[in-house]
Amino acid sequence: MTVLEAIKSTVAGYPLSDDTFNRVLIDRGLSATAEYAGTSKEFELAKADILMVLVSAAGITEGGFQISVTDKSNFIKMANAIYTKYDDPAAKVITVPRGRAQQRW
Repeated sequence: MTVLEAIKSTVAGYPLSDDTFNRVLIDRGLSATAEYAGTSKEFELAKADILMVLVSAAGITEGGFQISVTDKSNFIKMANAIYTKYDDPAAKVITVPRGRAQQRW
């Protein structure tokens, strides 16, 4: 299995282009065509970056999959956990959106 195939499997079913995966891998210093040898710091950070791409996507619905606000919130939490684990600067700027319920009488 290649690194590209491995990173795609982390978000199986969500419709992202190969260009997106390749850009993230290159940004993290990974070769898409290299043989996947197991998880690494760079691979996990690439996974977090992919999760953030999904968060920034506007209403993806394809092939029975849909990304809801709850999904996006969970993706942010997962990405932040990875960024924090490796003390990546991205963790300092990503927050989970919070709603505020207000009852008017």
